[in-house]
Amino acid sequence: MAALMHRRRAIALAVGCVGLLGFLWIRAEARVQGKVVEINLDGDHYVFAPARIEVQKDDLVKVTFHARDIAHSFTVDAYRIAKRAAAGQTIVFEFRADQTGTFPFYCNLSQDDRCKQMKGEIVVR
Repeated sequence: MAALMHRRRAIALAVGCVGLLGFLWIRAEARVQGKVVEINLDGDHYVFAPARIEVQKDDLVKVTFHARDIAHSFTVDAYRIAKRAAAGQTIVFEFRADQTGTFPFYCNLSQDDRCKQMKGEIVVR
């Protein structure tokens, strides 16, 4: 009888530990995933609007980039992003903001010297 009670306690303890580990794993997943942040970004007359994007670490950032006047690019070296939109074109892409800090973005096209003036920053907290 004592062996049976010991076995039941061991099973209950094991089930409880598995349940606790599952709960902790789900909480960790929720923390890692962040939320979806949608950004509408315009490139027009050699300016990005907005020029500053703020998100939280682990957010999934969905960018809708519009090149209004001529072709422009959205380039972020830290995240290895280089997206180009033709004049009048809209492109959509996503990235996970998995690094904290302030990261510059810019237009890497060279069709006009003023392209080099197109700058902004992503702040990941």
